[in-house]
Amino acid sequence: MAEKILVVDDSSQLRTVLATQLRKLGFDVEAAVDGLDGLAKARQFKPSLIIMDIQMPKLDGLSATKKMREDPVLAHTPIILLSALGEEQDVIEGIDAGADEYLVKPFRQAELAAKVRILLRKAGSAARKLDETTVQGLESAVDDDKAVKRFKETGQIVSKDFAGFTIVDKLGQGGTSTVYRALEPINLKPVALKVISPFAAVKDGFLKRLQRSNEISVKLTHAHIVRTYTMGEYQDVHFMVQELVEGAPLDRYIDNPDGPLPEEKARLLIAQVARALEYLEQHHLIHRDVKPGNIYVSNEGVAKLGDFGLSRLVDDTGQTAEGYLLGTPHYISPEQANGAKDLDSRADIYSLGATFYHLLSGVPVFPGDNLQQVVLAHLTKDPQPLNTVASGVSPALCEIIDRTIRRDREQRFTKVAELLAALNAMPAL
Repeated sequence: MAEKILVVDDSSQLRTVLATQLRKLGFDVEAAVDGLDGLAKARQFKPSLIIMDIQMPKLDGLSATKKMREDPVLAHTPIILLSALGEEQDVIEGIDAGADEYLVKPFRQAELAAKVRILLRKAGSAARKLDETTVQGLESAVDDDKAVKRFKETGQIVSKDFAGFTIVDKLGQGGTSTVYRALEPINLKPVALKVISPFAAVKDGFLKRLQRSNEISVKLTHAHIVRTYTMGEYQDVHFMVQELVEGAPLDRYIDNPDGPLPEEKARLLIAQVARALEYLEQHHLIHRDVKPGNIYVSNEGVAKLGDFGLSRLVDDTGQTAEGYLLGTPHYISPEQANGAKDLDSRADIYSLGATFYHLLSGVPVFPGDNLQQVVLAHLTKDPQPLNTVASGVSPALCEIIDRTIRRDREQRFTKVAELLAALNAMPAL
């Protein structure tokens, strides 16, 4: 039976060309016209591999890749992203989103065939190995050297033992790392073991940025910040050991069929995250990537801010070159979008406001799937007042959220303490 490949591209000409080339190679091919169509057909078609363009209407390739990686059915399906640009930043963003390979248009049929076959061979090898494992999906006894070699080939740990930790199960996977629930070796305490992907580790500057963020993370101790205990390296494989938060990130409320986040819960959570930002502010730190996916809520209802991969000291302007954008487009502050070097906690306040604007209304501050246009909107447009898109939210909270996302940072709360005071002064629901 032929292996199935899904081609996702808004260009009918390229879809036809790709489908023809792949069918000549003996594959069963299905096509989708945009990211949303691709996501739906991938769930239905269950392909062995997905080839997807980056620039598409409705849902771009990077966003579609992230959604596929969050889907248990598609989490391990190899993805090749296509771009007409071929810029290094596109490659980095593609890997971060969860893609496995990259093709620059126009490409030769031989190059396409080689990358497709290599990825399918790797995926098939990993699947066969995991099928032979225990019910936890991990082998109980694997030689260390062999286990690490497999990880470097597939990006997946196939042994229950890694660097002295006992792995219990897999919690999630992103473009740069896989997170496992594990037991630390001394007290057998459950922890989150984040193992860095070997494919991300080879990218220029990645490990240097990781080391810098880890040095910041391990020093942070706060009730509403995910604790990073240590970082390490095992046979050239980098990993982090973090606090295990039993719960889920706030992005589960995005596209939630039960509706947006209720205001009563939002008030509690935004105040908790604000206290984490106040702690960072007191230590002259900025997070630079506050968003729903980086806020974890425990089963007890406690919010914790995590993922300090973009964090830096306020006065350490040398960490980011001027004009180089870091952050997540739907929640990025205008000054970050503009590549400013003189950032302070008002950038995090903006991202916090944009996060809860989205969670309370069900729509981002600036909707859209074209990420360049979204970033441009943060720079040039004033947001719609929250009460125009979320009629059920109280006037007091709408006023606070609207102030956090002012385009001019001088018009926002000047300090996080000022935001917390406004939250505490709100009338009861």
